[in-house]
Amino acid sequence: MSNISEMSMDGLRVLHLENECFKLSILPEVGAKILSLFDKQRSRNVLWENPRIRPQRFPIDANFDNYWCGGWDDAFPTADACVHQGEPFPNLGELRSLNWHVEDLSSDALGGSARLSAYGPISAIKAIKTVSLVGQEIHLDFEIESRSPLPVDFLWGTHPALAVGAGTRLIIPARRGIVGQSSDPSLGSPGQHYDWPMIKSDKGTTDMSIVQDISAGIACGHYATELEDGWYAVETAGAGVLFEFPLETCPCLWLWLVYGGWRGYHHAILEPWTGYPVNLEQAVKEGRARQLGPAETFAVRIRCTTYTPPESHADALRRVRRA
Repeated sequence: MSNISEMSMDGLRVLHLENECFKLSILPEVGAKILSLFDKQRSRNVLWENPRIRPQRFPIDANFDNYWCGGWDDAFPTADACVHQGEPFPNLGELRSLNWHVEDLSSDALGGSARLSAYGPISAIKAIKTVSLVGQEIHLDFEIESRSPLPVDFLWGTHPALAVGAGTRLIIPARRGIVGQSSDPSLGSPGQHYDWPMIKSDKGTTDMSIVQDISAGIACGHYATELEDGWYAVETAGAGVLFEFPLETCPCLWLWLVYGGWRGYHHAILEPWTGYPVNLEQAVKEGRARQLGPAETFAVRIRCTTYTPPESHADALRRVRRA
């Protein structure tokens, strides 16, 4: 069974892709975000939904956080708001609020795909995003084509907000962690390096791979670096979701972990990034940003799947890589 349909929700156009494993929805008018990813086998939305903010359009220079309805977004050319080469860039970049053009919708026996595009209003680029259901996998293909006569500095990252509970495990093949932000000493101090996942502080040792309850009232942003491989899994009671990405393209993760300590939310966002810090201005100064030359194209594919016991995250990774 595969199906593609369209509907309206809160005055917005919604694209639905469905096969035997998943139901997925996309909002072309809100940055082409994936709003929901429903796992039929487990009867649950893998993605976190904001209980207080409905999907809506918002201005390019608005604070993304004030309009964020949850789901799976993408960031270009920065995550943090910054000024680069005299241009102010909003948080999560310039593409996350645009009305994307739907170039193609197609279906086949394994699922279906939606191809969308948008031009950068600040950067001279064209972005192309293709979301596909392929059997037991979701593929996100992202391309950025330079339309500039000059080099374009950028960072790119993908931003899936994942539904979690107390005790959910963050399985990441990282050697090092770096504290970017921390609301509590138990989560380290900004700039602190540690051996992932155990961080030491005056409050003792915290296992950063274990999600805490919302009652903890804490939040942090950490980098997971020195990755041994390009994947991670988020697992609850043996069942989980796995993301696979090209390590040579995305060598680090930004972890935005909120356990009640930021706006009263509870979620985990594990983001593959092309470099760090995820502030374009700082990354350029530190030589960690990427650059597109005239007529060059950046391309990346993220693959996602879910698994349920007796299949493990290692089994799921082998399955994805055999495909």
